Amino acid sequence: MLLHILDLKKITNDLIHLRELLNSIPDEIVYNAQIHNQWFSPQFVKLAANNWALALNENDINTWLENLQTAKVSKQVGIIMAGNIPMVGLHDLLSVIVSGHMALVKLSSTDEVLMKFIIKSLIEIDSTYADKIQVTERLNQADMIIATGSDNSARYFDYYFRDKKTLIRKNRTSLAVLTGNETKEELEALADDIYAYYGLGCRNVTHLLMPRNIDLHLLYTSLDKYIDHVHHHKFYNNYMYHKSILLMNLTKHYDNGFMIFQEKEELNAPLATLNYHYYSSDADILNYIEKHQEQLQCIVSKHSIIQNKTDLGKSQMPKLWQYADNVNTLEFLTK
Repeated sequence: MLLHILDLKKITNDLIHLRELLNSIPDEIVYNAQIHNQWFSPQFVKLAANNWALALNENDINTWLENLQTAKVSKQVGIIMAGNIPMVGLHDLLSVIVSGHMALVKLSSTDEVLMKFIIKSLIEIDSTYADKIQVTERLNQADMIIATGSDNSARYFDYYFRDKKTLIRKNRTSLAVLTGNETKEELEALADDIYAYYGLGCRNVTHLLMPRNIDLHLLYTSLDKYIDHVHHHKFYNNYMYHKSILLMNLTKHYDNGFMIFQEKEELNAPLATLNYHYYSSDADILNYIEKHQEQLQCIVSKHSIIQNKTDLGKSQMPKLWQYADNVNTLEFLTK
């Protein structure tokens, strides 16, 4: 049964109201988030809030909910949230709410401040959300589970929730495929894909696939806009750790003063490092993508051969219908 038009209008208005609150997130919340988790610098907390505000515009909300079908029976949906970047669990929470279910939320210990602010804001928008959202440590009563974590935690979730309907996400990362014709402005936009949130998100680029004629000097200098990362002690410790290992092992690498670049084909790169390798043909690109399809969250590129690509600088700005792991959360919740 299609969601009643009046309910859909109310949900849209509520999300637009949430957008307004995110556009003016209080400084107290921003700085409390950093005190609670030193990776959540004010710069990136505000970036997450602003990106969510951009996503929650009326046109996109209507597009996202255009064919929404409410579940025939309201269920309790357990959400195990990640906390690698600010507000990363918000999409799951909103998906459960608009589907007509009750959300049992197990917060990440690293993102409690921001998600509690979000939940409090929703209840202030409409007090009935207090009956639809419950923060809890145990999910025994949940009928369905949405869980996001590492590959190791995914195996635990699979076993522990084996008798429930589950949507379990594992480690993913993102790839940039360059043509060699990128402008300085486009490469500076690519820096956002690599360095936003210090590289901790699944939509952060950890590997560059490039033609051999690329201007490496232009590439490296375009990434310098994030040189201040070196002043973040946790990021700097990771940078120095990997740099020391490479120097002791006499391993060839490039170093721009705050990031390590290595020519290797592995998709994933440790924090404060970036892998790259060269392609000779379009077939090389497609073969690499096919080989790593199950590990890829998004592909940043302007190359015409790539389908479902993301524009440079836009990896951290997904639309509401661009789901994590390419699994439609609303379909999972309503079918």
